[in-house]
Order: sequence, then structure tokens, then C-alpha cells
Amino acid sequence: MITVVLPTRDSAARLVHVLPLLVPAAVDGLVKAVVFADAGSTDATLAIAEDSGARVVQAAGDAGARLSAGCAAARSAWILALGEDLVLPDAWRTPVEAHLAGGGGKPAFIAAPGPLGLAGRPLAVLASGEAVTAAGGFKAGGDPLKALLGRLRPRAVRLRI
Repeated sequence: MITVVLPTRDSAARLVHVLPLLVPAAVDGLVKAVVFADAGSTDATLAIAEDSGARVVQAAGDAGARLSAGCAAARSAWILALGEDLVLPDAWRTPVEAHLAGGGGKPAFIAAPGPLGLAGRPLAVLASGEAVTAAGGFKAGGDPLKALLGRLRPRAVRLRI
């Protein structure tokens, strides 16, 4: 159902935290594919990709350029794109499944906790490939998740974790 896109560059230390969160969802069919959009990693990142069965797309540039390349390689109707820090809350799956089941095709995002219960910085964007393309996709420079969300709003909804 979804392709998870990870912008990587020497990301082995962060991958050991995020990939185990994706495995149960892959076993159950929610995650159909994982794409590493990699900018020339020299650590164990590419070995981890090979061991996990992820697809690797080589993409130079910042996280925005890598996310753009990773989304272009996605084959699923829906994309879950993570930021360069590769952080995903442990409880990500339940709100994503609920949104896909009843969200009416709207884009959504997962945010870090902010002050007073408000959304902090975006950790991941969940959107159809069509919505990402219609919004102009990910672009280089700045925070690519935040920039895409700005172009997706007001349609994007925050997933409560």
C-alpha cells in the first residue's frame, strides 16, 4: 500500500532505530517497499539496504533532492517520506492505517511533539504520489517536509500519535 522513502547519507546509526518499526508493517502488507535515496554513503548504510531488501536510488544533493529521487522511484500509490533525521514514532502505524482507511485521500503528516500539544517539526509526510506531484514534489533547500506541507495545505491533516 505505501512506499517508505528514506533520504540517506551515512545513516547506518539512525537506520537501526527506524527499520525495526517498519518490519511488522511490511510483513502485514502495509509497507510494500522501502527506498533509500542515498547520497554516497560510505558507512554501512548500503549494506543495511541490501540486507533489508530495500531499493537504493543514488541521488546527490540535500534531503529535498534525495526525497524527490526516492519518490520518483516509488511504485506504490502512497508515499511515506521521512526527514533526514529518519525519526518515526513507535506508534506511527495505527494512525497511518486509520488515515488510509478513512482519510478520503488527503495528505497527512506526523509531527514531533510541540509545546502545549501543538505540532512540532514534521517527521514524515504521507501522501499519494499524485498529490506530491501536484504540489510540485520535494525541492532542494530548507526543510523539504515543511515546504511540501506548505504547498499541500490546507488539505494536509496532522496524524495524532
